[in-house]
Amino acid sequence: MTRSRGAVANSLVRQAFALRARFPEAKTKLMPTRFTWTGTLQPNELSRVYTVRITLTEGRFPKVDVLDPALEGRPGESIPHLFADGSLCLHLEGEWDSTMLMVDTTVPWTSEWLLNYEVWKATGVWYGGGAWPPRRQDPDQEPSASSPVPRNRADLSEDGYPRW
Repeated sequence: MTRSRGAVANSLVRQAFALRARFPEAKTKLMPTRFTWTGTLQPNELSRVYTVRITLTEGRFPKVDVLDPALEGRPGESIPHLFADGSLCLHLEGEWDSTMLMVDTTVPWTSEWLLNYEVWKATGVWYGGGAWPPRRQDPDQEPSASSPVPRNRADLSEDGYPRW
């Protein structure tokens, strides 16, 4: 059964109200098929304060970008658990769906990701779990449906986000 545009907008409104209730100082932008939340998170009292933007577009899972401070890799290493467009890889396919509130899922997952990023920066070890880097497959095989990141540009949508 396909959801009507009204049902999608209602879902986005629920997301907006839930986030506004918990983070009244954050900026929100609600459009008919997209919702954007920009706020600050501090994973713990010793952590930096991060400005993040969460964008929820109809038919997609939330996209999370760290706006400030800029994320930096370790010398000779790229940052783990980032998609090709620089957004955070917070979960595997199927672990988030539109019935979930981002305030209860995406926001705490983002905070946890940031804490694991800080530990990784200091130690070189990623303690956040997950599947990274993606397992290599025979190039003649189809990519696995459970792959945490796209295998190549053909697996990305026009805006550079994974096609899940």
